[in-house]
Amino acid sequence: MLKRLNPHSIAPPPNGRYSHSVEIPSNARWLYLAGQVGITPDGTILETLEEQDQQIWINTILALEASGFGINDIVKLTIFSTNPDGLPVHMKHRSLHLSSEHMPATTWVNVQSLADPKLLIEMETIAAKAD
Repeated sequence: MLKRLNPHSIAPPPNGRYSHSVEIPSNARWLYLAGQVGITPDGTILETLEEQDQQIWINTILALEASGFGINDIVKLTIFSTNPDGLPVHMKHRSLHLSSEHMPATTWVNVQSLADPKLLIEMETIAAKAD
């Protein structure tokens, strides 16, 4: 079982939708996903931040499931965005996929560009699952 912590000795997460730390049991399997981007299975790069952000969640869920993991096994998310104002869009989709009880450790990074200039957002995921 994953143990999520927000110590009282440091400020709580500003929006309450992530944990400062997540402890993994010693018998857990780990899964590291490459950064998922807003590209559909046929290779189409979606145009808007809204579309791309929804697609990164779809791609992430499918990649997790392919390895026998689920959304509740996510330990850490790192989101790279070319739009500093993109956090509300991401949080909208995040709340559709993650319950209020599941708050992985999370980092948001504003970047100038991603691997392809058409890409607006990318999300790396680390998951762990106790056998």
